[in-house]
Amino acid sequence: MLEIPLSDADWAKVESLFPELHAPRGRPRRSDREILNAILWQRQHKEKWHRLPATFPPQQTCYLRYTMWKNTGVLQRVDELLNVDQTGV
Repeated sequence: MLEIPLSDADWAKVESLFPELHAPRGRPRRSDREILNAILWQRQHKEKWHRLPATFPPQQTCYLRYTMWKNTGVLQRVDELLNVDQTGV
């Protein structure tokens, strides 16, 4: 079972999949590492998004990034790099 939050070693394996983006204005972007930890927690615990613990970023933010990463294949690549079982982290 994958350790959550991700260890520095595990994050180093997947960090290159998440290019650093800077918005010139507005609210600061949530860390991809924080969001990935939330997504992995949700998948591991098989909980609905509204049950995400408050220690993670807002559920809406996590879900939006989840759908974007799933549609672009980023999550599949994360699973491969971290040797995550697709049926239950």
